[in-house]
Amino acid sequence: MTEDKIDEFTEESTESSGNKKSINLEIKDGLLEHLKDLSLKEEELSDNFESYSFDLKEEKEKKKGLLIFVDDENSVNELIALNNSLEEARKEVNDRLLRFVAEFENYKKRVSQEKSQAANYIKETLLREMLNFIDNFERGLVLYKDKEESSSFYKGMSAVFKECDTFLAKNNVKKIETNTNDDFNPSLHEAIEVKPSKEVGKDKIISVIQNGYLNNDKLLRPSLVSVSSGETQ
Repeated sequence: MTEDKIDEFTEESTESSGNKKSINLEIKDGLLEHLKDLSLKEEELSDNFESYSFDLKEEKEKKKGLLIFVDDENSVNELIALNNSLEEARKEVNDRLLRFVAEFENYKKRVSQEKSQAANYIKETLLREMLNFIDNFERGLVLYKDKEESSSFYKGMSAVFKECDTFLAKNNVKKIETNTNDDFNPSLHEAIEVKPSKEVGKDKIISVIQNGYLNNDKLLRPSLVSVSSGETQ
């Protein structure tokens, strides 16, 4: 700092004895004395630096100031390098946090999807078992229909069988409507027998051996059918 500048920043204060003293702004103590009205607060920034913070009460945006004393130019460069390192570390931590949040969200979605798939698998397995029970129940009713149709027992069992239909409807299980002469559809049907037929054309369904079902429009069990290979020569 030049002598002219020192003169500009020289502050005079009157002591009790009436004497005047000047403040040298080219030394630390002089500068601290000059800024004492800012109520400087000493900060523990680093062992290598002496630092003070102060409030800028009239400032609207940057309301805090920081005054740092260092030994030489190398210390200045060290402080700049430290600040740059901290900024890079902050960016790296922020990037890692963002990646972690994204990975955690993906993990939650994956777990939710796996739970949903597991629940659907269990549900479909139970429904298939229920369909097997309903098939056997229906076969039993057919066997006793001619002899027992008017009996209370048969009527009671028929009522129970209707409840099975209600159960399937509540679970969005629908029977695949398949009739003789329908086209064979490998997406819905499973051919367990292929034989010639004069009445039914080639690749047409001759008969339904076991009904198939859909669950929420997804194949739960294919219809087991007999398929025509066409008329023999």
